[in-house]
Amino acid sequence: MNAYPVFVDYLTIRQDHFEDGFPIFNDGKIIRIDSDGKIEYVLDSRLGLEGSYDSRVMIKSDGRSVEFTGNISRYGRKDNLFGYTFAESIYKINSLLQSLGLPPFTSGKLYRFADKGWTWTGARVSRIDITCNYVTGSELDAQAVIASMSQHHVGRQKGSLAQNGATVEYGRGSKYVYGKLYSKFFELQLHKKKKSGQHVTEEVIDFCRQYGVIRQEFTLKSRFLLQNGLAYLGSITDDILVQVYFDRSQFKRLEQVKYDDVNELKGALRTAYLTWKYNMPVEVSRTTFYRHRIALLKYGVDISIPSNIEMMPDRIRTVEIVALTAPDWYLQNYS
Repeated sequence: MNAYPVFVDYLTIRQDHFEDGFPIFNDGKIIRIDSDGKIEYVLDSRLGLEGSYDSRVMIKSDGRSVEFTGNISRYGRKDNLFGYTFAESIYKINSLLQSLGLPPFTSGKLYRFADKGWTWTGARVSRIDITCNYVTGSELDAQAVIASMSQHHVGRQKGSLAQNGATVEYGRGSKYVYGKLYSKFFELQLHKKKKSGQHVTEEVIDFCRQYGVIRQEFTLKSRFLLQNGLAYLGSITDDILVQVYFDRSQFKRLEQVKYDDVNELKGALRTAYLTWKYNMPVEVSRTTFYRHRIALLKYGVDISIPSNIEMMPDRIRTVEIVALTAPDWYLQNYS
């Protein structure tokens, strides 16, 4: 998997401007009053901007600052199976701001401060969702991959399989990074029942089912962006975001998820697999245990995580995972 067609799924960005007098957009104000009846602060609430196909983004402007939050890849489109790169997203957002008479988000200038080092003066970013689609071969293969990946960690975050069996989450509630891996067919089928998802065509849904499309997604939150020097628009490029995605992705080392007949495993390794699968007591040294763990990882099995017997079939074919770019018919009809 050398190619990683990573795109942005959600973005929150804000910028203060020296000039004022541009239009005000809000959905009312939020006022906090203390016990003495004094106003502690007043905040503008975000205004929902409705696009075609029941799409929606949020904008806030008080005449001196502008904020955007939402999925620009979905705005005005029937679906966002394939979205925009970070650079394309900023361009699309700025085009939308221009249509509303608002100033664009800019990188500003790069300055060096004695106590803070180098920093930008332009727009600040507090959330970026980066994602990539993969082909597994069929919906059955997609389910097998998801079940397998629930047995792995992303960094220190343990995979958690949702009750629907179609989503694995990593780091729910984290203020740093939240990740998930899910079946795109299952998600689109679920959204089809809602008003916002009724515009997705059967052609797109059937494509996801037929080819077993899965999506891996990471929400980079403000703490992560700040600690990694990505809090300002000027410091972010698509190359950097692709590298961040690649560093966190489990698929960087699993070009294939293998489930083979356990008879292929021999001796102590087969015993280690069966001990893990049926949650039996481990009676080997720590060194031997981790040697077996490394050997079994290539089969998509991490014996450091308790197994879920219901999710482990006895025999499944090898599943090849390939990063997916938008096919020509999708670009022609839906982009």
